[in-house]
Amino acid sequence: MDNNNINQVTGDNGRNGKKAFPAAYPQRKNTGEKPEKDVMPNAVASSPIREELDKLRAAAMAVQQIRLSAQRELELAKQMRLEAQKYQQETETKARSQAQQLLLHTRLSTQKEIEELIHKAGTEIQKVLADIRVIRISAQEEFAAQRKYTDAARICSLSLVYQRNGDMADDSEKLLVAGK
Repeated sequence: MDNNNINQVTGDNGRNGKKAFPAAYPQRKNTGEKPEKDVMPNAVASSPIREELDKLRAAAMAVQQIRLSAQRELELAKQMRLEAQKYQQETETKARSQAQQLLLHTRLSTQKEIEELIHKAGTEIQKVLADIRVIRISAQEEFAAQRKYTDAARICSLSLVYQRNGDMADDSEKLLVAGK
């Protein structure tokens, strides 16, 4: 059916939202018979309205399908967003946990190294103290030996002095004896 027939049937092209009504009825034949109902061929009258109604229903169904599809997409997007947030929280928690573990491992490693350095330094100090003891003992022994040598030299010197004094005493006795 073309647009002219639609205009005749609806009268206002159905644009004002008014109820569609026939623009012109077909002429009746005066045959003396009982008048028939205002005959409007079903094919002509209902066909454009029905087509328009079917088109509107199809459009409404298409809109409904688009709406349902959009709602599904929205739900999927919300679900993806929740999953992304959950993943983000899990990742943040895991990263914090790994950072804390790394920090703890670093602290333990540092403490272990410090203890090793303290032990190594203690060992080195003990070695140095042992060397100092050996040097001190050697110095004391050397000092004792020097004291002995000094004492021996003093004794020798005193002995020489006594010998000379004894020789002198003998000489003076000899002189005294000779001088008598």
